[in-house]
Amino acid sequence: MEKQVEIEKGKANNFEMLFSALRKDVVNVLDFMERLKNEEDQNAVDVYLIERLRLELAFICTYVQLSYSDLEQFEVVMSYSRQRVDNLLRPILNDVDSNAGCQYNIDHVLPNLMGNIDDCIRSCYRSTSSATMTDEQLNFLLLNLHHLSKYLAERIFPLETHHEILQNVSGNMKDFHGLIVNGCIEHEIVQYVLPQFQFMAERVGLFLWHDRLDGDSRLFKLAYLLMKIIPIELEMMQICNTNLKASPSAEIERFINQLLETSPEVLREYLIHLQEHMVTVITVSTSGARSIHVMIEFLLIILTDMPKEIIHHDKLFDLLARVGALIREVSTLVHDLEEKSRNEESTDEKSRATLDLLENIELLKEDLEHVYLQAPDSSQWCFPMSDGPALYLASYPKDIEIN
Repeated sequence: MEKQVEIEKGKANNFEMLFSALRKDVVNVLDFMERLKNEEDQNAVDVYLIERLRLELAFICTYVQLSYSDLEQFEVVMSYSRQRVDNLLRPILNDVDSNAGCQYNIDHVLPNLMGNIDDCIRSCYRSTSSATMTDEQLNFLLLNLHHLSKYLAERIFPLETHHEILQNVSGNMKDFHGLIVNGCIEHEIVQYVLPQFQFMAERVGLFLWHDRLDGDSRLFKLAYLLMKIIPIELEMMQICNTNLKASPSAEIERFINQLLETSPEVLREYLIHLQEHMVTVITVSTSGARSIHVMIEFLLIILTDMPKEIIHHDKLFDLLARVGALIREVSTLVHDLEEKSRNEESTDEKSRATLDLLENIELLKEDLEHVYLQAPDSSQWCFPMSDGPALYLASYPKDIEIN
């Protein structure tokens, strides 16, 4: 038994060494490609080919890392992707000046790259268990997943909102984790949420793998995936609002602005899927169901119908974070109600969590008028009246009660 453990440990160490070498080679090759694009005296290179190469390398690195997931048709798909890398490199290098290749030692790097890809594919097939990734390994995985989801969103499915949201969530995960790796966020602040990053990265990776093999039920599976990974966006927002919004770091400020730009659509989509999920698994007559639907509609009004222009600019993120916190509470209520319905437990009793949520909703309704919304200027009260804050407040539910 001990001998077998030692053998497995040796295989794991060998795999780590191989993957570390592969990661280094990939970074060097991509750096070389970027330099080619910027060389004044260099022949023009096909930018599209370089982007395709970047994508294939991201794919290979991602699934080398996730090979412990017992991926279907692993060797076939990876060998095909490896061949694509080889096919993409040839026309790119044909346009490279020989002096440039010598300058960056590319004649040595490329054979190493292809050899390390082959070694990793062979080694991966025998890798059987997942271990907690180092910060550097997880950062590399998140970076590659973002490349893959971005390509799908922008090139393959540019009109599908679901893919855009996957791109935004994976990008936010990548950038937030990058702040941790770079020391902008202390580990103590995020210690409880870090294990979720690897788990969510694995979920995204598995979806993209199966999507490449068979995309027939893509949208259904993607909607399910978003329901699982968007809660980590809520956690990031909570951490930023509680611990980071007063930070003098320019990197953190940029990330918070990025959340302000991307999160409203992400949260809207999550609420819509949550509501659809409720309709599927919980009957309308279930006690408390109607109240939850009304709460969701209220939060959707804020995220959908309220222009940023009528909110105090310095209060925008605070409002978004409060909405995110309420969405977390609503989600918990939905899943509790679903569990009780499944187990045929009574749902008549008003839970403490439901009463607390109702109270928090009422507080937000008051703060919208007195804290977050700007006073309308005179033009908003002229005839014909433009959409001012009063119109949005008038559309909010006045009283939300539990059935």
